[in-house]
Amino acid sequence: MFSTLRKAVHKSSNLEASWRVIYRNGKYSNSDEVRFAIERFAEDPSANLRSLQARLSRGTFDFGKARGAPIQKRDGSGKPTGKIRPIVIASLEARIVQRAILNVLVEIPQLSAYVNTPHSFGGLRKVQTAYGRHADSISAVPAAIKASLDEIGEGACWVATADITGFFTKISKSIVTDIIRNAIKDDDISHLLDAAIKVELENLSALRDVADQFPIENIGVAQGNSLSPLLGNILLSNFDVLMNDGDCRCIRYIDDFIILAPSKKAADARLRKAKRLLEEFDMVLSPEKSSKQAQEVGKGFEFLGIEISPGFVRPAKKARAKFLSSIDAQLRISSSAIEGLRQENKIDSKVALIATLKLIDGMIDGWGKHYWFCNDHQLFTAIDEKIRSAIGAYIGIFSETRARLTQSTAHLPLGLIALGDMERSPFIYPKLSTSKQTA
Repeated sequence: MFSTLRKAVHKSSNLEASWRVIYRNGKYSNSDEVRFAIERFAEDPSANLRSLQARLSRGTFDFGKARGAPIQKRDGSGKPTGKIRPIVIASLEARIVQRAILNVLVEIPQLSAYVNTPHSFGGLRKVQTAYGRHADSISAVPAAIKASLDEIGEGACWVATADITGFFTKISKSIVTDIIRNAIKDDDISHLLDAAIKVELENLSALRDVADQFPIENIGVAQGNSLSPLLGNILLSNFDVLMNDGDCRCIRYIDDFIILAPSKKAADARLRKAKRLLEEFDMVLSPEKSSKQAQEVGKGFEFLGIEISPGFVRPAKKARAKFLSSIDAQLRISSSAIEGLRQENKIDSKVALIATLKLIDGMIDGWGKHYWFCNDHQLFTAIDEKIRSAIGAYIGIFSETRARLTQSTAHLPLGLIALGDMERSPFIYPKLSTSKQTA
C-alpha cells in the first residue's frame, strides 16, 4: 500500500492534467521523435492513461532509458560556439509521470518555504510577486517580467542581467533529494522521485566525447525533465533570500536572473555577491550572457527573451527572427514537395497545403499566446505582414503547380484524400442463374 502522496501521483485527474501539459508543450516540437510520440499517444489518450495509471498503482512502472541529444549552442549571430546543450529526451510516459510528481511536490506545505518565494519564477505553477502581491493568474516568464516592471515602477533605475553557465549540469541530485526527503518524510514518493531524475541513456556510446556532459552521475539533472527546474529552485532557495536582502531585487527564472537597484554601485555590488554565492555550488556566470557592470534601466535591456525599454515590452529581436525563420522553413519544405509533383514525385499529405497552413496557424497561435503580455501592437502587426507576404508567395507556388497538373492529380498539392485512390474490398453483385432470368 502506497502513501497518500504517492497515490496522488497516479490519480486520474493528475495524470490527465500532466498529459495536457506535455501535449501542449510538445505538439509543435522541433523534434520529430517527440511529435510522433505525442501523436501516437493522442490516438487514444484515455486508454493510454489508464494503462499508465495501472502500472503506477501496482508499482511496476519503469521510467526506462532516455536518449541524449547534444544540441549545438550558437552565438548571437547564429554561429556554432563549439559547446553543446545536453538535452535528455525521456519516453512520453516518463515525461507524464515526471510532471505528475511535480504537480504533487509543489503542493506539499513542507516544501513551500523552498519554492514559493516572491522572487523566483521558473518551474512553479503559481507565483507571488514582490511586495506580497499575489498573481495566481500568471506564472513563469510573464510573472518574472511583471515583477521586473513592478520594481522599475518602485524606483529601480539600474539593472544587471546574468546567466548561470551549465546550471542543470551543476545541480547535485543527492543534496536536493535529501532536502526534499527531510522536508516531507515520505519514502514512497521519495523513491519515485529518485527513479524519475535518474538518467540512463540508451545511446551513451554514440555520444562519444560529449557523453561526460550528460547528467548520468550524481552531479547534474536532466534538462528536459519537468522536475529539474524545481530541483534548481530548491538548491538556490537560500541564494534567492540573500540576493534580495536590502534595497536591491534579484528576480530569477531558473538559470537567468536580473538585478534591479537604486544605484549603479548597489547593482554592481549585488552582482559580485551573486558570483560569490554561486561558487558554493561550483557555478559561474556566463561571460557572454551576463553584464560586466550595471546599466541604466532607461537605456533598455533584455530579460528572458523580452525587450524592456521605456514604454515597451516586446519579444526580443532574436526571438522574432527565430519565429519567422521557423515559418519560412515549413513553407520551403511544403513548396519543395509541391513543386516535386511536376516531376511526378509523390507528396506526403503532412507537407501538402492544407496540413502546412494548419501547422503554421498553430505556430502563430502558440507564439502569440506566449507573448500575450507584450504591448507593442505595431510590432505584432509588422510580423503579421511578413507572414502574409511569405504565405502569399507560397500560395503562388501552389497555384502555379496546380495549374500544370492533370485533372486527376490536381488535388495532390492540397493534401486531400481522393476517393478514387482509396483501397476497397468491394462486394460483387451476384449473377442470376439462367433459369431464374428466363422465368
